[in-house]
Amino acid sequence: MTNWMHMAALAAEIPALPGAACKARFDLYERTIGEHHAAGRLTKPELDDARREALRLCAGCPALTRCRAWLDALPMSRRPNGVVAGVVITSSGAPMRTRTPANRAPCAAES
Repeated sequence: MTNWMHMAALAAEIPALPGAACKARFDLYERTIGEHHAAGRLTKPELDDARREALRLCAGCPALTRCRAWLDALPMSRRPNGVVAGVVITSSGAPMRTRTPANRAPCAAES
């Protein structure tokens, strides 16, 4: 399967979520994926800031319940990485078990 075909298949699985706060914010949510930090594209404070902002948007999102139901129905191997449905999803497909950046105040070095 070509890259485009793979991406099209993944996109077809995403439900319509009217009113979702993440719509048109792909730039923010893409930055919440840990691989960006590992590849040297983001610093740890930049990654935490992106996750904090995405989690804040998710917390007030009118589509959060439907989004969470969609995420919970996916097998872990099919879950997207980064912030999804108000949680940080790791590369294994499991939610991050440590304290999320949304619950942590930025340190002085991050301000």
